[in-house]
Amino acid sequence: MIKVENKSRKEIADIGRRIGEAFADEKAGTVTMLTREQTIKGFEIMTEWFYRAGTLYTTSEIGEGYLAYWSKRAKPSMGPTLHMIKRLLCELPFKALIAMAQSGDEQYAKIFKKEHDYIAVSMVVVLREFQGKGYMRKILEQPFAEADTKDIPCILDTDTPLKVKKYTRCGMELCGEKKLKNGISLYTMAYNKN
Repeated sequence: MIKVENKSRKEIADIGRRIGEAFADEKAGTVTMLTREQTIKGFEIMTEWFYRAGTLYTTSEIGEGYLAYWSKRAKPSMGPTLHMIKRLLCELPFKALIAMAQSGDEQYAKIFKKEHDYIAVSMVVVLREFQGKGYMRKILEQPFAEADTKDIPCILDTDTPLKVKKYTRCGMELCGEKKLKNGISLYTMAYNKN
């Protein structure tokens, strides 16, 4: 994995659009609460946030997949967060913001609040044209290795049983579920060295 750096606003917007398209193509989970355009715009804005916060990584210069993660102790600063909130408020309808807020609840932070530190994965995506080729496992290697080195868990929230199965195959365990609206659940997954 390499850190995404030295990109123009247009390049980051393009990466965000491609990430949004990959999520918008899913026919289950929280994206079903948004229109395709809202999903793409939401991920475009979040991708800019991850980039500005210095937490965005990619598999290679080709950009087959992307990852955003940080440790509990080094959570992104408020500047990029406030910029993201402003963009979300200005560029998405209120109903879409409510739906996004539910799916971005950071349930893992509540479940693991007593941990002195953990690796929090906020976004994992393999772009459409590269799906089914083993990139998910490759993307997770870096945060898993960092968690192993620090002897702390690596955690994330996801929103479909299919994704739970994929993360389980990559070495994670289901450790929590929260029911959302429309029959959708938010699942918390954890990877531990043990």
